[in-house]
Amino acid sequence: MVNNRLHFLGIACALLVALSGALFTGCNSAPEAPATVAGFSSLEDLEGHSVAVINGSTSDVLLSDTNNFSHINLVRCKTPTELFAAISDSVADCGIIDTVVLTTLGMAEHGLAVDFNLPGGFDVAVAFNPKDEKLCQQFNDFLVQIKSDGTLDNMFARWCSQRLDTVVMPTMDELADLKGHPIEVATLSDNSPFSFYKENVWTGLEVEMMLRFSLFVGRPVHFSGYNFDEIIDVLRGRDADAAAASLFITPERSDRVLFSHPYYLCKTSCISPAR
Repeated sequence: MVNNRLHFLGIACALLVALSGALFTGCNSAPEAPATVAGFSSLEDLEGHSVAVINGSTSDVLLSDTNNFSHINLVRCKTPTELFAAISDSVADCGIIDTVVLTTLGMAEHGLAVDFNLPGGFDVAVAFNPKDEKLCQQFNDFLVQIKSDGTLDNMFARWCSQRLDTVVMPTMDELADLKGHPIEVATLSDNSPFSFYKENVWTGLEVEMMLRFSLFVGRPVHFSGYNFDEIIDVLRGRDADAAAASLFITPERSDRVLFSHPYYLCKTSCISPAR
């Protein structure tokens, strides 16, 4: 049974990566995952335990498969901060989360440590309503530019390798001169370091990226915050033109929305109280 489950996990990760459409080419990778500690050592060890996940995330979907993980109690959280708290307060025994968040939110200060790093990674992209092919293509052209001129690498170096209280959002005075119909962007209000609402201002890596995109196309941008599990439906319902919400490219999501080329290769880790 264990071998079958591990085989399933390998196939699942391989399919998600292969079907993402880019095979990781040109993507920024997350910083190397922190060293692991004794505790849980694989997904199989999570059986019989409570595991915190972000509601609607790929980890949520994977661990919800009762054919392979029949005795895991999922604690679904809306934000990374809530996930950290669920583990610290013993509501969950451990959690599965984006490795980058461990540095930017100060995992050690919450008394948490990495148990193991999941194999492979997942392509992350901006999602668009299927009818917005032109806007999606413009974003892909924009990605080519910021990858080639080093802007994207600089953004990841600033936002993903240090504590957030040391990062300064760049000033883009030209934004005030943009006119016309705004690009409506659905995002997450507590998804550090990618998007968060601080002192009545949207900030974060994905926020900066979309502001730079607005300059690229000459249109203002307007952000609205949603829960992670609402994002796809918001796009489908035309309440937003784009979603910058750390979305993994999966076959199921690709059937419902249009994804840009990936801009980030996300790695995930299992964390639990430090021992």
